[in-house]
Amino acid sequence: MIFDKSLDTNRRFAQNMKIYTHKIANKSDREVIVISVSILEDTLDKLLKVKLAQVSRKAELPQMSYSSKVDLCYKMELIKSALRRTLQIFGNLVENFTKEEENNSYGNLEVQTNILELCKINNNDIFNLILKLINSDPNVEEKYEKVDDLVEYIGWSGTVKFICSIINASLIEALIELE
Repeated sequence: MIFDKSLDTNRRFAQNMKIYTHKIANKSDREVIVISVSILEDTLDKLLKVKLAQVSRKAELPQMSYSSKVDLCYKMELIKSALRRTLQIFGNLVENFTKEEENNSYGNLEVQTNILELCKINNNDIFNLILKLINSDPNVEEKYEKVDDLVEYIGWSGTVKFICSIINASLIEALIELE
């Protein structure tokens, strides 16, 4: 990941999205979810360790679940409420995908609901900026005005990859702000 503070925030954000996308390229839907949660959890760990190091040199981060890390980052004001909610919903999505049930894929209504909720929460300035960048590409034939257009075009799997790249880049920005 790129942590260079001298880079323009938008450029760094876009590069981190690209790095994430490269890490999940050619993976199955389930592998994308597992790799994504691993990447996000690693960044949450880094956030907590940096904050802990600012307070004490001797303190160590205890073993915690993904959801505990999310809640602790929020309570320590390392992430904002929208990012916290995004990470919580993504945790639900991970649970849906890692169940041993037969219908634990994008055809599952609960999975689709979680993805749509992630889209609603992340329908912000950054998301709209990314849509503008996509629309500015001369190779893009259709113009995307809103999230639903993009979901329809790239499908559930593509939407999850897109949202996860935004979540990851957002966490990295939180880490950069802390350092």
